[in-house]
Amino acid sequence: MMSKRNSMAAGAGVAALGALVAATPRYLFPVCEYFGVRMEMQGRTDHMHCFYTARASLMIGLIIGLIGIALFLSRRPETRRLLSLVLAGSAGAVILVPTALFTVCQNPDMHCNHGTVPLLIVLGITTLLFSGWLGLTSRAPESMEEPSLAEALR
Repeated sequence: MMSKRNSMAAGAGVAALGALVAATPRYLFPVCEYFGVRMEMQGRTDHMHCFYTARASLMIGLIIGLIGIALFLSRRPETRRLLSLVLAGSAGAVILVPTALFTVCQNPDMHCNHGTVPLLIVLGITTLLFSGWLGLTSRAPESMEEPSLAEALR
């Protein structure tokens, strides 16, 4: 069973992970777009691929931050378990965005390939492990669990 203090610490940790995911493509390891690099094709300027990765990571980071706030405020173990499942899905999205959904620039020398993608993958794996730990430790107290069949038949 998770104590109230541990639950609050878990919520704060998840909120911090969400803030790191949201801040990575803009402030920690900025993508090419924030360095002023844009793609020019046929006389018009367009966003590079990593721009969309940055936007998606920002949104997923905000969702993870909201999950952290909900964990911070939650009191019931069932709520924490369900939030850990939502957190696991968000962690999967953090990993999938730069690797499969919105791939970054094909040039390996670009800024996004050096720092942004590896850090997002590490943060996604850390969030996934954290959600697994949270799901395992968020169980109901012994007195609230349903009795076993042998206890019910007595």
